[in-house]
Amino acid sequence: KELGWTEVNILILGDFNSEPGSESVSSILHEKGDWNDSYTTWKTRKSGTTRRVIDYIFHTGEGGLQCKEVLSIPSDEMLERTYLPGFRYPSDHLLVAAKFHAGKSRRNDQLPEASNSPFEWLTNFQSLRHLVLPSYIVGDVSPPPPSSIGSASHKHKLKLNALHVGCGTSTVGESLLCLREKDVCGNQLQYGHVVNVDIDKDALGVMQHRWRQRELQTHQLDDITLGVMDWRYLDFKSEVSCRLALDPLYRNLLQLSPNHSNNELGGYFDLVLDKSTLDCLLCSETDVVSVFLCEVYRALRIPTSRSESSLDADYKHSSGGVYVLVTFHPLEFIQQLLAELPGAHLEIEYEVIKRKADIVNTIDALEVDEVVSGKNQSEFNPETYLPPASSAWISGSFSPDENYRKTITVFTCRRLLNPKQEESNQTYTLDRQLVREHIESTCDKWYQTTSPMVTNEREATLRLDFKNAILSQQRAESSLKEEEVTLDLKTCYELMFTEEEKQVLPFDYFIEDWEAYCQNLRTGEDFPRQGMTINTAIDFLKEMQ
Repeated sequence: KELGWTEVNILILGDFNSEPGSESVSSILHEKGDWNDSYTTWKTRKSGTTRRVIDYIFHTGEGGLQCKEVLSIPSDEMLERTYLPGFRYPSDHLLVAAKFHAGKSRRNDQLPEASNSPFEWLTNFQSLRHLVLPSYIVGDVSPPPPSSIGSASHKHKLKLNALHVGCGTSTVGESLLCLREKDVCGNQLQYGHVVNVDIDKDALGVMQHRWRQRELQTHQLDDITLGVMDWRYLDFKSEVSCRLALDPLYRNLLQLSPNHSNNELGGYFDLVLDKSTLDCLLCSETDVVSVFLCEVYRALRIPTSRSESSLDADYKHSSGGVYVLVTFHPLEFIQQLLAELPGAHLEIEYEVIKRKADIVNTIDALEVDEVVSGKNQSEFNPETYLPPASSAWISGSFSPDENYRKTITVFTCRRLLNPKQEESNQTYTLDRQLVREHIESTCDKWYQTTSPMVTNEREATLRLDFKNAILSQQRAESSLKEEEVTLDLKTCYELMFTEEEKQVLPFDYFIEDWEAYCQNLRTGEDFPRQGMTINTAIDFLKEMQ
């Protein structure tokens, strides 16, 4: 309703723990079914044997979702004498499964496909525009006035290249190609080539289809010349994926020979735009983060000491490429991560802006977004001089305030010349091993020293809570010491996390983290995987923060 949907395909499924005649199930069903011979659980307990239907798949109908096939429930003869669970069906619930044909959902504005309506969840383009304007990316280096090359009527064109990492279904790439900026001399600055990369092939396909539609409509207008838009699959977990996605691009666009060394490929992009992709990767392995940062640095244009211009060619500026990072992470943490990146030479600035999420619900012709450099800058500037985004971690607990997640920090990192290398011999690549070690040490320092989850106060409280839980379970007479007693995982979860933390980390996610923790430890058979001691719980929190 809030997003304007009128007809929506809905599936509700799961273990409802309620039988067909119950009030909860009756409130969902529009018609009564025949449940006489059905069951989804059949088990024996101390109180006796029960055969019930308590698992369901509910769905909307009326031309939306059509159920085409249903997995059969086993006959009585197929079950073992002990019913469920058993060796053939090793759960106390049977699998409930069905195949559906999905019709199209529709919005009030009659969009042809819901997936073609991107949602800018982080913030919209307008809130970032002043930080990606060509004049801002070029910096102090601008095209010379027309008179300096002997023709008062000649106007320069400066075309920039942009790499949009983790693009998803964002329309930022479209907005970049629509930017047209004129300086005081009448020279035109714009983006001529935008490359969108993502791991989600479906999202890439949707956005490519959307662009084709808008392109067709725009070509009917004589006064708009579009730049080039690319979409490429790229998984930063794989070095091979990076090379397959980017190296052919570098070779073709920089007009390099096939024999050119792969280590010398890069330096094509004036802008690398990252809307929280680094945030996501920082929740993964450090190897992935190191590959990502190395690829970002490799992609940035290397600055030169002079610019080039001619009457028959576009103007080529001398500024280094800029990495624009939009992040939720604490300001000081990102500053340490980027400012001390081994082998990198970056000029780093930041700005805090208010989030402005946006739903894009049109697929019409593209329109030029015209800007005059130096004029009406306040028109597109956000509220500046905002304080850094608030941290939700206070004294080792997750305690978000009213401003939490309402602002984001935008870093602009301009690549500089390496003073230790000749200008003609600047390297594109960083040492990935050194970068990985730097990421690990930065994370360890931040999460263990600067902003630890397990403070002395929290550890003391947790030890007391574990002790009380052990006493309440009447296990005090055990010969084991308190630190040797294991509590089940559900109890540990309830003791270890605040209510705010549980909203961010549901029990299922906690179990995933626990399994990853056990795997990382390469524990033996005697390790109590079904529960935790107090010392294991504290180590788990420190390790998995």
